[in-house]
Amino acid sequence: APPRHATTPPGDVLLTAERLGLPPRLDPTDLRVRAGEALAVLGPNGAGKSTLALLLGGLLKPGTGAVTASAELAGRDARTPPHRWRAPALVRRIGSVFQDPEHQFVTATVRDELALGPRRTGRPESAVTATVDELLHRLRLDRLAGANPYTLSGGEARRLSVATALATAPRLLICDEPTFGQDRRTWLELVDLLAELRDAGHGVVAVTHDEDFVAALADTTLTLHRSPDGVAT
Repeated sequence: APPRHATTPPGDVLLTAERLGLPPRLDPTDLRVRAGEALAVLGPNGAGKSTLALLLGGLLKPGTGAVTASAELAGRDARTPPHRWRAPALVRRIGSVFQDPEHQFVTATVRDELALGPRRTGRPESAVTATVDELLHRLRLDRLAGANPYTLSGGEARRLSVATALATAPRLLICDEPTFGQDRRTWLELVDLLAELRDAGHGVVAVTHDEDFVAALADTTLTLHRSPDGVAT
């Protein structure tokens, strides 16, 4: 695939992790996520990549260290860690794509699933409909708009989980294996969508084993390892 790396320098830091960990799943880790930058998190199974994604996304309470959001990202919650933000604020600021897509579905149809986030953020219904229609088309979910999310194939569910996170255009997007199980056409569309979000000044973090995806999109990488005693480092 043609590379889609950022063509301008990254912007301000959106999120900082200092000694962030959750024993025994993740040893203390430091990183910074910047606006206009795509960061790929790499490493073997069991190294703590998915745990790191959940911690950065405000979906787990850190066991060690801290996640600090910039004033720009946190708004009125500038002194509060992301895991303590209210749900509407979190979904507007930090979007998450889970490793297991079915864990994030809460409505009865694909269309409603895509509309839920934008509605929570208070967008006009016309804007919600336009966003939903575009994502249904670009991620080839049109014919499934009325389907129950739990009846989708693995690849379809993965596309829907990415689309639901993209629907709110969060300032920071955290994805866990976003391209897993996709054919080439959809893979390319996902790269384009994430690149467009990054190029618009948003931050993107992607946990992935997909070397082609890293080569096409990542501006910087972080590799997690496992220590000899089996704990991620």
